[in-house]
Amino acid sequence: MRTFRLAAVALTLLAAARGETTPALTLDELLHQMATTRGVVAEFREVKELALLELPLETRGTLYFLPPDRLARVTRAPAATRLVLDGSRMRFEDATGASDVDLVDNPVARHFAENLMALWRGDRALLERLYKLDFHAEAARWELTLAPRSAPLDHFIASIRLRGDAAEMREMDLLEKDGDRTLTVFERSDVMHVFGEEEQRAIFGAPAAP
Repeated sequence: MRTFRLAAVALTLLAAARGETTPALTLDELLHQMATTRGVVAEFREVKELALLELPLETRGTLYFLPPDRLARVTRAPAATRLVLDGSRMRFEDATGASDVDLVDNPVARHFAENLMALWRGDRALLERLYKLDFHAEAARWELTLAPRSAPLDHFIASIRLRGDAAEMREMDLLEKDGDRTLTVFERSDVMHVFGEEEQRAIFGAPAAP
């Protein structure tokens, strides 16, 4: 991955030296790159600005995605938690124990989970069914704004603004209808991570029953 990045930088500098302009990434090209990822591991820093609180809340942890539908959000600070999405199942763990949620019976949680996984799967059809898409790019750097099309997402989400560089997501800025805002910054992303069997079980647990 590092070699690929260095080559991309070298080509960009060479094009600049020749007076050439690097073509802007298209949405289809971005989603194709997303769809070819082997797996994603990214450190994140999340800052929540809530109307009821004077100071923002900051959370740090790691996000894992294993195509096509396994995602885990593990936090280290301010508390240790684990949220695992596996198909239509969601499991949450913290110091008090663990609980399971069926996403089929929770449409809000289901659609929000579909948002993240649809992007990393490169599923344009699903994204367009859930959101109005507004995409802009300069060379490989891009910004995609998602505006919910219908209930239940449009009841509590005003917009989701995503920014990235090629297949790497850099930021997710979620603005709620009540004015609350959550900014997630992704750091040290590995978008070609290969999960071994033991690593999969340690992060996601046993696969959900078909």
